[in-house]
Amino acid sequence: MRPTRIRTAIALGLSAGAVMWTAAASPATASSPAAASGDTAWREAGHYDTTAACKRAGKTGIQRHRWDEYKCRPGRNDNYVTLWVRGGGSGAARALNTG
Repeated sequence: MRPTRIRTAIALGLSAGAVMWTAAASPATASSPAAASGDTAWREAGHYDTTAACKRAGKTGIQRHRWDEYKCRPGRNDNYVTLWVRGGGSGAARALNTG
């Protein structure tokens, strides 16, 4: 093979590996525990690699009655997306979960 083809093959392999490495949509940190029942302040619930993953986690939290509303905002240096949540879900869901 020619040197240019070898360099091209190496560059494609490295770029594909970099894309696969950064494409994971799992949270970078663990979610914070559920807040007290009267809490209405915004709090961080996790960091995600993509906006789509952040929105998916926010919708899932609402469906599971973990919070009432969410928003996804860029993190530091735009390296990740931060999920911000408010509220603790409905009172009936908390009563079912606690006992």
